[in-house]
Amino acid sequence: MKIRLFLTAAAAALSSSTALAEEAGAWVNELVVTANRGVTVSTAGSATRTATPIEEIPQSIQAINRTLIEDQDLRTVGDALVNVSGVAPQGQMELVLQAPKIRGFDTAYLIYGLPAYNLPASASDPGSLINVARVEVAKGPTSTLYGGGTGAPLSGLVNLVSMDPAASAGASLAIRAGSFNTLGVQGSVDAPLGDGRVRLRLAGDHETADSFLSAVNSTRYSVFPTAIIDLTDRTRLTVRGQYSRVEQLEYAGLPVGLTGGGGGGVDRYGFAGAPDAPQTWVENRMATATLSHAISDTWTADLSVRRFENRFREYGSFPFTGAPAFGTTYAFASAYLPSEVEQTTVSATVRGRLEGGGLIHDLLAGIDRDETRYDAALGFGLIGFVDYANPATNLSFGAPPALSDIQSDRMTSTAVFIQDQVAVGERLNITAGLRWTQIDIKSRYESGGIAFVDSRDKEDRWTPRIGATYRVTPGVSAFAGYSEGFRGLVAAFGVTDPKPETSRSYEAGLKLAAPIPGLTGTLAAYQILRRNVVTADPSNPFSSIQSGEQRARGFEADLVYEPGASLSVLGAYAYTDAEVTRDNRLPVGDRPTRTPEHSLRLAARYRFQSEALKGLEIGGGLTAVSDRELTLPNTTAADGSVLLDAQAAWDLGVAKLSVSVVNLADEAGFAPYPYLARAVVAPLQPRSAYLTLSRSF
Repeated sequence: MKIRLFLTAAAAALSSSTALAEEAGAWVNELVVTANRGVTVSTAGSATRTATPIEEIPQSIQAINRTLIEDQDLRTVGDALVNVSGVAPQGQMELVLQAPKIRGFDTAYLIYGLPAYNLPASASDPGSLINVARVEVAKGPTSTLYGGGTGAPLSGLVNLVSMDPAASAGASLAIRAGSFNTLGVQGSVDAPLGDGRVRLRLAGDHETADSFLSAVNSTRYSVFPTAIIDLTDRTRLTVRGQYSRVEQLEYAGLPVGLTGGGGGGVDRYGFAGAPDAPQTWVENRMATATLSHAISDTWTADLSVRRFENRFREYGSFPFTGAPAFGTTYAFASAYLPSEVEQTTVSATVRGRLEGGGLIHDLLAGIDRDETRYDAALGFGLIGFVDYANPATNLSFGAPPALSDIQSDRMTSTAVFIQDQVAVGERLNITAGLRWTQIDIKSRYESGGIAFVDSRDKEDRWTPRIGATYRVTPGVSAFAGYSEGFRGLVAAFGVTDPKPETSRSYEAGLKLAAPIPGLTGTLAAYQILRRNVVTADPSNPFSSIQSGEQRARGFEADLVYEPGASLSVLGAYAYTDAEVTRDNRLPVGDRPTRTPEHSLRLAARYRFQSEALKGLEIGGGLTAVSDRELTLPNTTAADGSVLLDAQAAWDLGVAKLSVSVVNLADEAGFAPYPYLARAVVAPLQPRSAYLTLSRSF
């Protein structure tokens, strides 16, 4: 089985359209970059919106490909992001509550290179990796190409690249079962029609599971239809659809004061609150159409249109105050938060190549238009007292509380951008870009029938990017870059005078492209400065504030070593120094939540080559993080942890049998769980095992 660990490069796929290749003026159905057992692909697309050699991109980029997803039995985007340095992924129970962080700051999702509105924070996460070909992570602001609107990335982006229909007919089916009554099924069907000019794909999955937390259970299901139609030899239409839904009983975390010796006999896996509450759910509907046309052998044009709709219903029961009423007993409240999002995005680009004067210019120019409507409300009410040490005191949720706070936002963003990637000789490559963005935001917030915010803000801004790479020796390139970010602010309950968030980023390091056989990766040092950062209001967990300035700087290393067909080794380390640097409300020097100063991931996969054990593979990994702050301002932190995982698979010919184990050593620690910005934690998932039986047809 070929292993293709794309941890330092994405495959050659354009971020907003299917990769276009020319050969005698005709379409090539798939642009495939091959290597010896997949040591590294040579190109990436998320950081430049063009297929660019990794050595020529002045930015740190990592990606997780389909093979790694299957080898490690990764189920969610958060599971996958553990393999990338400098990323704090959302936890299993935070899927509908928290977004991942890159270099200390919340980040945005892109779906195949186009933004999808992020509220709740991880609303655009499809909840499943069944149709994800790669998870690409581009660090640092990329607002020259994606900025201004609701999905503008200020500290980095996570791009979920969808799978394309296969050129030949086929199907797959997998059944997965394991700890906590987990039972799921997933499958796909690929069907080319006629002479292959029409290719269809349908993928989907369904999973139900209890949890290591008492009373908590979840249901996930999703469907992803895709069609690629070659209208002519030079014109292609790609249509992608998505429907996904995740449901789970909402968990409010465990107050950190109840985790130590003073816990008073509290069960770390217990549930406190209203176990009969309706399940919180998030539902996504999305359709994207991309028309690509080869104007000539060197120039292509793309037009993409996306419609994204999100519906979210949150039903929660939680401690109303951070302190206990007495002992292990807290006053509990119920909460109801409905929200709806509608977003329409249009993106048109032209790209091509010019040569002259000893220079080669790869040019990209485009126009983006984004219209977003967001409506949300919030209501809560006291329901009684619950003793964390006595599950018999749990209460009934009752009727959802009346809505008291109403938030309504309308945002329109229009942008024009240009990028030039210049090759100067055989060693020096320069990337320069500039974007002009105009945003128009109407925002209204009322509480108790009184309007606290009723504003309209119209602003425009230029965001530049400049960077260069220089090939020092074969396989080693030095890089440096500077970029700025810009994002309009919407959906911030309680912010009375919203201002756009901005960022500035500096980055430098080395790119390794097999200086010794099998070794690839990136070493990078960086600094990001963000202003007007949205954070939870320390005096009101239901509201937000905009802090003055926060800074993150550090060092990251992402390496892959594959000396031959048998062995793959992955290593990712990050040192992250993130803090508040200027503010009127937050203490200067405090760290952002959920951000460890040190984090490490090691993973390995061994594939037996002997005839007797052909098809057998074993793997394992280690994930270590240092302490992470629970609140801002900082009051207490979750201790660091070291987790082990293991996997094995045997391809029996007629089917493949796989097993994976989470938390192999059964470490009994806690992780940050920033529910309503409280000092609460969630227990680590205890040792759990899962078995998957899969078959391809």
